[in-house]
Amino acid sequence: MHAQIIVPFLESAQQVLQMMTPAAMTPGTVTSATPDLQMHHVWIRIDLKGHMDGQVAFGLSPEMALKIASAMMGGFELSAFDEMSQSAIAELANMISGNACMQLSNSGFNFDITPPRVQVGDTITQPAQEIAYAVPLELQEMGIMEIKLLVE
Repeated sequence: MHAQIIVPFLESAQQVLQMMTPAAMTPGTVTSATPDLQMHHVWIRIDLKGHMDGQVAFGLSPEMALKIASAMMGGFELSAFDEMSQSAIAELANMISGNACMQLSNSGFNFDITPPRVQVGDTITQPAQEIAYAVPLELQEMGIMEIKLLVE
């Protein structure tokens, strides 16, 4: 059951990123995964409360985060992963999660979400959850966004 909850996050990510970037996208398949978050990624984490408790985490390389944030700023080239680019990436995760939760609600799964938290490098705290599901979303010429559902 938990594995099916991640699918709307993948679909929503595709829809939102399609509006923001011209990149072609190739979704991967949902797999069981370790809950560990790679230290060399930018992670945006949002708590999920409701049908089940857990988190959704979006992981991407700092370079990919800058490319997406730049696209969200109307093509204005951002050169550092600073407060502005972190805010843009956090809003991206918020839009994806909000849309996914609406899709889940239509299927009878109700969730409340918290504001997104951006974590990079040394600020990354590993999740306490023991169960995780992951699905990659490749954006051509940008990189791969990893979407993880961390279940309590």
